[in-house]
Amino acid sequence: MKQLTVSVIHSLKLIPADRLTAFARIHSRVILSTNGTPEDAEAVPGSIQISTTSDNGVIKKILTFERPGVSERVADILESYKCRNLIAVYADENGNNRVVGSPLYPLSLDYTTQNGVYVVTLSGEDTAQDGYLVQ
Repeated sequence: MKQLTVSVIHSLKLIPADRLTAFARIHSRVILSTNGTPEDAEAVPGSIQISTTSDNGVIKKILTFERPGVSERVADILESYKCRNLIAVYADENGNNRVVGSPLYPLSLDYTTQNGVYVVTLSGEDTAQDGYLVQ
């Protein structure tokens, strides 16, 4: 039997939806291209948590993570994300790049400060599970 390495979710990137130049979902796969590169969420290692619930075909998604560096500069960055529609890309437990959100079902961001870090929450609804990013 082949050995499988399993890790925690990591490498979270944020993409403002207005930076997408192409987005397509084909079954479980997602193809996207952007103007510029996705922005590193700077999540504290091991802090990324994803929660999904389903109700009558609508999948509610909540992704939370901690971001260090409580400061005016980081607060300004997070504030700028609050007023934008977002898509997130992360590496799952098996190293697959996954996509949360889409132009039709974007994520919204909110944050609080706790114990010297920002606790950031991305939330949204979709009709499909997180897609696998086609490289």
